[in-house]
Amino acid sequence: MRRNRILYILTALAFLAFSMAYQSRIASVLLIASLCYPVLAALAAFVASRFIEVGFVEDRSVHSKGEEFELWIFVRGKSPIPYVPVELQCNLPDRDTGLFSIKRIYAAVPPLGRCRVSVTAMHRYRGSYIAEIGRLSVFDPLRIIRVSRRISKETTLIFLPRRIDIGELSSEAHSENSANPAPLFKGEREEFSHVRDYLPGDIMQLVHWKLTAKQDELMIKQYDEETERKTYVLCDYCFDGAPDAGAAMKQADAVIEAAIAFTLSAVKSGCGAVVDLGGGSAEMRSFVKDMPDFERFYNLMAVIPAQMQVLDLAELAAQAVRSGAATVLIITCRLTEEIMLAAEAAAEGFSGEVALIWLSLGAHSPLEEQAEGKRFLFLPIRGDLGKFAGRDNE
Repeated sequence: MRRNRILYILTALAFLAFSMAYQSRIASVLLIASLCYPVLAALAAFVASRFIEVGFVEDRSVHSKGEEFELWIFVRGKSPIPYVPVELQCNLPDRDTGLFSIKRIYAAVPPLGRCRVSVTAMHRYRGSYIAEIGRLSVFDPLRIIRVSRRISKETTLIFLPRRIDIGELSSEAHSENSANPAPLFKGEREEFSHVRDYLPGDIMQLVHWKLTAKQDELMIKQYDEETERKTYVLCDYCFDGAPDAGAAMKQADAVIEAAIAFTLSAVKSGCGAVVDLGGGSAEMRSFVKDMPDFERFYNLMAVIPAQMQVLDLAELAAQAVRSGAATVLIITCRLTEEIMLAAEAAAEGFSGEVALIWLSLGAHSPLEEQAEGKRFLFLPIRGDLGKFAGRDNE
C-alpha cells in the first residue's frame, strides 16, 4: 500500500509538471482528477465499509484437537460501489503452531454479491475457545486509501480431547489372598435390580441374553448404585508447579484424556465409574454407568478449564475408598511423596485395588523405585497415552 501511495504522489506531481509546462485543457483535467481522486475514493470506501456484512458460517462447531479442519467465513457486499478485496483481521487457530494468532484474510466481493472464505485451522489443546473477527478494512481500487472499522463477530470452537481405547487392564493384586494377575476392573455382578430396553451405545456385556431370546428384543441389565461395583477415577487436577501456561494446558489435557481412557475401559468391562476432578462440587464429579453416560461425560471433559480450585488429594482418596468403590485410580502428572503417601494410606486396609497412575510426559523421577514397592499398584505411563494403548496386554 505504501508503494501505491508513492506511485500516486509521483503521478500527481507528473500531472502538475505537465499542466505547468503545456497549460492545456487536458493537462488541467488530469491534474484536477488526480487531486480529487483521494477524496472521492475515501468517500466511496467509507460508504462501502458500512454496507459490508461479515461473519462465520457456523456459529458453533466441534472438532478434535490436533486435527486440521476448515473454518468458513462469509463476506456479503450490500453496496453497488465496486472496491478491491476486503481485509479482515481475525483471531483464529493457526494450522502451523496449533495456537490462536492474529490473521489477515482477504476476500474479493463483487458489488451486491457474497463470497465464502475457507481457512485451514488446527488447535493442539482441548477446550472451548472463541474465534473472532475484530476489524474490517476496505480499500479503493488503487489501494491508496484504507477505511477500517471495528466489528465483533465471534463463534465458539470446541476441541474434543482424544478418545483412546486402552483395552482390558490386568494387575497383580496386592492383597494376601491373591497374587496372580487379575482384571483391574471386575465387572462380574450377579444381582441386578431390573432390566430395560436397549439404547444405542449400550455395551453388549450388559445384555440379558435369556430375556432377550424370549422377547426377541435386546434387554439390558440395570444395576442400582448400591450393588454396582464402581471404579473411582480421582484426578490430580492441580498444575501449580507447571513452568508456564502451555505446560499447564498440556498436563490438564493428559489428565483428562487418561481419565477418559480408564473410564471407557471400566465401562466396557461392565463396571460403573465415578470421575472426580477434586473440585468439591457436583459439577466436578461425573457418574458413568453405561455408554450414553460416557458420551455425556466425554463432551463435558472438552470444556473443563485447565485451572480451577481443587481440594486435598489425600482426603479425596480416603473418601473414594469409603464410597464402596471396587477400584480407586489416582491419575497425576506429579510424582511426589505427598501423593504416594495419599495412595498408600488409601490402600491400607482396603479390600479393593488402589492404583497410582503417573503420566510422566517423558520425564523421570527418583521416586519411581520407591513407588514400585508400595501397597498400591504403581502404573507409570511414559510418553504419550496412545503408545500405552498400543502395548501388548497379554
